[in-house]
Amino acid sequence: MLFSGLGLLATVALGPFGIVQLGSNPWVNGFIAAIFLVFGLSLLGAFEITIPSSVLTRLDRVSQRGGTAGTLVMGLTFSLASFACVGPFVGTLLAASLQGGGARPLMGMAAFATGLALPFFLLAIFPSYLKKLPRSGGWLARVKVVMGFVILAAMLKYLSSIDQVLQWNFLTRERFLAAWIVLFTMAGLYLLGYVRLEGISKDEPLGLWRLLIGMAFLGFAISLIPGMFGAKLGELDAYAPLPSGAGGFSAGAPGETSLAWMKNQFPDALDKARRENKLVLVNFTGYACTNCHWMKANMFTRPEIRSVMQNLVLVELYTDGTDENSRLNQELEEKTFHTVAIPYYAIFDKDGKVVASFEGATRDSQKFLTFLSAPAPKPVQTAGLSG
Repeated sequence: MLFSGLGLLATVALGPFGIVQLGSNPWVNGFIAAIFLVFGLSLLGAFEITIPSSVLTRLDRVSQRGGTAGTLVMGLTFSLASFACVGPFVGTLLAASLQGGGARPLMGMAAFATGLALPFFLLAIFPSYLKKLPRSGGWLARVKVVMGFVILAAMLKYLSSIDQVLQWNFLTRERFLAAWIVLFTMAGLYLLGYVRLEGISKDEPLGLWRLLIGMAFLGFAISLIPGMFGAKLGELDAYAPLPSGAGGFSAGAPGETSLAWMKNQFPDALDKARRENKLVLVNFTGYACTNCHWMKANMFTRPEIRSVMQNLVLVELYTDGTDENSRLNQELEEKTFHTVAIPYYAIFDKDGKVVASFEGATRDSQKFLTFLSAPAPKPVQTAGLSG
């Protein structure tokens, strides 16, 4: 009830914010990044987040009175007493789920609370299993340290969102992946005993599982290196910045030219469509939109999709920036399609009439190809241009 209530409070307080506004807001991303930094450093052993003992003692006295209220206070006491352990995970989960909006904070905290309470519930029913539980020891400290590296890597994603929305272009794809490579390499070296932090003593033997997990971290870090030179990284491309330059990812036959995207130039795209007698594919997208990044890296580069898109006038309309263009693009999407969700794809004819629309990301190339292969223009509705 306590953890789920915290998630419900966040849902009620922040629910009215749209996904786009909340997920791309520099202040929100900065706040989340700060939380991740604090908890990441805490897990690495820089400091410990604790609740004053006087507060815990007072709550413990109230919990001993029994009854429903006493039980709830006992739960609150346990939650606060274990905050040094669960705090970094609770804060990280809650902060990350806020970006999704809707009921995600409530669902995330309910899932966390269920996972935290389930062992106690099951052991209360089957107390004999207490003897079979793994003993606490250095492995718990190692889990904590490794999670510290992982949370710091996640922090970079939110810093990247700030950088992209404000268009600073400082945390480029190369720098982002370089930082990830360093963090995951450090996690691997730590598990192998080459980096001395809490959890591994100097004379402790290297166990098989620690060896395998350390090698996995190092292998993952090495696999990121091609991404620094423009190679695609699959699902990870949703979180890493896209390659710089208009071309982005290259795909298809050797020497094939990149797709030519216009940026925030819808009227110009319609003019070009009239001159060339083509349809216009509008990509309502975002600088910090993970699904938008995935589609551009993994869907637009597929040969069958690319061949169709080359016969269309392509224009990207960014809706999550801090400039006037983003505001106008968002107003256009909301007025035409009654949504501000991104990514959102629409095909217009040369007169600005909607031929077809497609909401969200998809892993089904045939489904997206069907949308791109729209029939002859139909007078569905106008884009409502004002100039």
